[in-house]
Amino acid sequence: MTSTRKSRGGISATELMAQLEKDEAYQRKRAAFDSELQERGRTLRVAEQPIIADLLRVGVHVESVWDLVNTAEPYPAALPVLIEHFERGGYPDRVMESVGRALAVKPAVAFWERLKSRYLAPRSKGEQEGAAVALAACATAAQLDDLIAFLSIHDRGDSRVYFIHPVLTVGGSRGRQVIEVLRADPVFGKEAAALLRRKSRVSPRELQ
Repeated sequence: MTSTRKSRGGISATELMAQLEKDEAYQRKRAAFDSELQERGRTLRVAEQPIIADLLRVGVHVESVWDLVNTAEPYPAALPVLIEHFERGGYPDRVMESVGRALAVKPAVAFWERLKSRYLAPRSKGEQEGAAVALAACATAAQLDDLIAFLSIHDRGDSRVYFIHPVLTVGGSRGRQVIEVLRADPVFGKEAAALLRRKSRVSPRELQ
Protein backbone atom coordinates (compact mmCIF):
# COMPACT_ATOMS: atom_id res chain seq x y z
CA MET A 1 0.00 0.00 0.00
CA THR A 2 1.40 3.41 -0.97
CA SER A 3 1.93 5.74 1.99
CA THR A 4 0.19 9.12 2.15
CA ARG A 5 3.55 10.78 2.15
CA LYS A 6 4.60 9.08 -1.06
CA SER A 7 1.26 9.70 -2.76
CA ARG A 8 1.88 13.39 -2.37
CA GLY A 9 5.15 13.14 -4.25
CA GLY A 10 7.49 12.59 -1.29
CA ILE A 11 9.84 9.70 -0.57
CA SER A 12 10.59 7.84 2.62
CA ALA A 13 13.76 8.32 4.60
CA THR A 14 14.86 4.81 3.63
CA GLU A 15 14.43 5.58 -0.05
CA LEU A 16 16.28 8.85 0.29
CA MET A 17 19.23 7.14 1.98
CA ALA A 18 19.29 4.50 -0.75
CA GLN A 19 19.45 7.23 -3.38
CA LEU A 20 22.23 9.04 -1.57
CA GLU A 21 24.23 5.81 -1.27
CA LYS A 22 24.28 5.68 -5.07
CA ASP A 23 25.03 9.37 -5.49
CA GLU A 24 28.78 9.56 -6.18
CA ALA A 25 28.98 13.34 -5.72
CA TYR A 26 27.26 13.08 -2.34
CA GLN A 27 29.52 10.23 -1.26
CA ARG A 28 32.65 12.21 -2.21
CA LYS A 29 31.44 15.19 -0.16
CA ARG A 30 30.60 12.93 2.76
CA ALA A 31 34.00 11.24 2.64
CA ALA A 32 35.76 14.63 2.52
CA PHE A 33 33.70 15.88 5.46
CA ASP A 34 34.42 12.76 7.53
CA SER A 35 38.11 13.02 6.70
CA GLU A 36 38.18 16.67 7.77
CA LEU A 37 36.51 15.82 11.09
CA GLN A 38 39.00 13.05 11.76
CA GLU A 39 41.95 15.30 10.94
CA ARG A 40 40.58 18.05 13.18
CA GLY A 41 40.21 15.53 15.99
CA ARG A 42 43.80 14.33 15.53
CA THR A 43 45.06 17.92 15.56
CA LEU A 44 43.28 18.66 18.83
CA ARG A 45 44.51 15.45 20.45
CA VAL A 46 48.09 16.35 19.55
CA ALA A 47 47.63 19.93 20.77
CA GLU A 48 46.42 18.91 24.23
CA GLN A 49 49.18 16.37 24.86
CA PRO A 50 51.23 18.72 27.11
CA ILE A 51 48.18 19.04 29.36
CA ILE A 52 47.55 15.30 29.36
CA ALA A 53 51.22 14.64 30.22
CA ASP A 54 51.16 17.08 33.14
CA LEU A 55 47.91 15.59 34.42
CA LEU A 56 49.50 12.14 34.32
CA ARG A 57 52.38 13.42 36.46
CA VAL A 58 49.92 14.23 39.26
CA GLY A 59 48.16 10.89 38.93
CA VAL A 60 45.25 11.94 36.73
CA HIS A 61 44.93 9.51 33.83
CA VAL A 62 42.82 10.79 30.92
CA GLU A 63 42.98 10.55 27.15
CA SER A 64 41.49 14.00 26.69
CA VAL A 65 40.66 17.00 28.87
CA TRP A 66 37.06 16.38 27.87
CA ASP A 67 37.22 13.19 29.95
CA LEU A 68 37.32 15.44 33.02
CA VAL A 69 34.43 17.54 31.75
CA ASN A 70 32.32 14.43 31.33
CA THR A 71 33.02 12.75 34.67
CA ALA A 72 31.14 13.10 37.94
CA GLU A 73 34.21 12.05 39.95
CA PRO A 74 36.15 14.85 41.71
CA TYR A 75 39.67 15.57 40.45
CA PRO A 76 41.30 18.03 42.90
CA ALA A 77 44.84 17.12 41.82
CA ALA A 78 44.05 18.19 38.27
CA LEU A 79 42.91 21.72 39.08
CA PRO A 80 46.35 23.35 39.60
CA VAL A 81 47.53 21.78 36.33
CA LEU A 82 44.47 22.99 34.46
CA ILE A 83 44.66 26.58 35.66
CA GLU A 84 48.38 26.70 34.82
CA HIS A 85 47.74 25.61 31.24
CA PHE A 86 44.71 27.87 30.96
CA GLU A 87 46.85 30.86 31.90
CA ARG A 88 49.65 29.72 29.60
CA GLY A 89 47.26 29.61 26.66
CA GLY A 90 48.32 29.14 23.07
CA TYR A 91 46.09 26.11 22.51
CA PRO A 92 43.36 25.83 19.86
CA ASP A 93 39.99 27.28 20.84
CA ARG A 94 38.42 23.90 21.41
CA VAL A 95 41.21 22.87 23.80
CA MET A 96 41.05 26.17 25.70
CA GLU A 97 37.31 25.77 26.07
CA SER A 98 37.73 22.20 27.34
CA VAL A 99 40.23 23.34 29.99
CA GLY A 100 37.85 26.08 31.12
CA ARG A 101 34.95 23.65 31.28
CA ALA A 102 37.08 21.20 33.28
CA LEU A 103 37.65 24.06 35.74
CA ALA A 104 33.88 24.54 36.07
CA VAL A 105 33.73 22.91 39.50
CA LYS A 106 33.19 24.47 42.93
CA PRO A 107 36.78 23.99 44.24
CA ALA A 108 38.05 26.12 41.33
CA VAL A 109 36.81 29.18 43.23
CA ALA A 110 40.30 29.12 44.77
CA PHE A 111 41.50 30.37 41.38
CA TRP A 112 38.80 33.03 41.05
CA GLU A 113 41.10 35.99 40.46
CA ARG A 114 43.15 34.07 37.91
CA LEU A 115 40.07 32.96 35.99
CA LYS A 116 38.66 36.47 36.21
CA SER A 117 41.83 37.90 34.66
CA ARG A 118 41.55 35.55 31.71
CA TYR A 119 37.88 36.41 31.22
CA LEU A 120 38.55 40.14 31.30
CA ALA A 121 41.39 39.89 28.76
CA PRO A 122 40.79 36.74 26.69
CA ARG A 123 43.25 35.85 23.96
CA SER A 124 40.76 33.73 22.06
CA LYS A 125 37.08 32.89 21.81
CA GLY A 126 37.70 29.50 23.38
CA GLU A 127 39.45 31.07 26.33
CA GLN A 128 36.61 33.53 26.85
CA GLU A 129 34.00 30.78 26.71
CA GLY A 130 35.96 28.50 29.01
CA ALA A 131 36.60 31.22 31.57
CA ALA A 132 32.93 32.24 31.61
CA VAL A 133 31.77 28.66 32.19
CA ALA A 134 34.35 28.13 34.96
CA LEU A 135 33.54 31.38 36.74
CA ALA A 136 29.80 30.77 36.58
CA ALA A 137 30.15 27.25 37.97
CA CYS A 138 32.48 27.97 40.89
CA ALA A 139 31.02 31.30 42.08
CA THR A 140 29.77 31.75 45.63
CA ALA A 141 27.96 34.63 47.29
CA ALA A 142 31.37 36.21 47.95
CA GLN A 143 31.79 36.74 44.19
CA LEU A 144 28.36 38.31 43.60
CA ASP A 145 29.77 41.79 42.88
CA ASP A 146 32.06 40.36 40.21
CA LEU A 147 29.25 38.35 38.64
CA ILE A 148 27.03 41.40 38.36
CA ALA A 149 29.92 43.45 36.97
CA PHE A 150 30.56 40.83 34.27
CA LEU A 151 27.03 41.33 32.96
CA SER A 152 27.84 44.90 31.96
CA ILE A 153 30.99 44.10 29.94
CA HIS A 154 29.51 44.37 26.45
CA ASP A 155 32.73 43.21 24.77
CA ARG A 156 32.23 39.78 26.29
CA GLY A 157 29.07 39.28 24.21
CA ASP A 158 26.83 36.26 24.68
CA SER A 159 29.28 34.59 27.08
CA ARG A 160 27.79 36.82 29.79
CA VAL A 161 24.61 34.75 29.72
CA TYR A 162 26.39 32.11 31.80
CA PHE A 163 26.35 34.50 34.77
CA ILE A 164 22.57 34.83 34.94
CA HIS A 165 22.15 31.54 36.77
CA PRO A 166 24.78 32.08 39.49
CA VAL A 167 23.64 35.67 40.12
CA LEU A 168 20.18 34.30 40.78
CA THR A 169 21.24 31.26 42.81
CA VAL A 170 23.93 32.77 45.05
CA GLY A 171 22.75 36.39 45.09
CA GLY A 172 19.74 36.12 47.36
CA SER A 173 17.20 38.94 47.07
CA ARG A 174 19.75 41.28 45.49
CA GLY A 175 20.55 38.76 42.81
CA ARG A 176 16.88 38.22 42.06
CA GLN A 177 16.33 41.95 41.70
CA VAL A 178 19.19 42.16 39.20
CA ILE A 179 17.77 39.33 37.11
CA GLU A 180 14.25 40.78 37.26
CA VAL A 181 15.58 43.96 35.66
CA LEU A 182 17.15 41.89 32.87
CA ARG A 183 13.85 40.34 31.75
CA ALA A 184 13.56 42.90 28.94
CA ASP A 185 17.22 42.87 27.95
CA PRO A 186 17.83 41.70 24.34
CA VAL A 187 20.84 39.59 25.37
CA PHE A 188 19.74 38.26 28.75
CA GLY A 189 15.95 38.44 28.61
CA LYS A 190 15.13 34.91 27.46
CA GLU A 191 17.47 33.21 29.94
CA ALA A 192 16.49 35.55 32.77
CA ALA A 193 12.78 34.93 32.26
CA ALA A 194 13.24 31.16 32.05
CA LEU A 195 15.30 30.99 35.24
CA LEU A 196 12.92 33.24 37.13
CA ARG A 197 9.99 31.01 36.16
CA ARG A 198 11.90 27.99 37.38
CA LYS A 199 12.92 29.75 40.58
CA SER A 200 9.32 30.69 41.31
CA ARG A 201 8.49 27.00 41.71
CA VAL A 202 10.77 26.60 44.73
CA SER A 203 9.78 27.42 48.28
CA PRO A 204 9.85 31.05 49.56
CA ARG A 205 12.56 30.00 52.06
CA GLU A 206 14.87 29.00 49.19
CA LEU A 207 14.44 32.40 47.57
CA GLN A 208 15.88 34.24 50.57
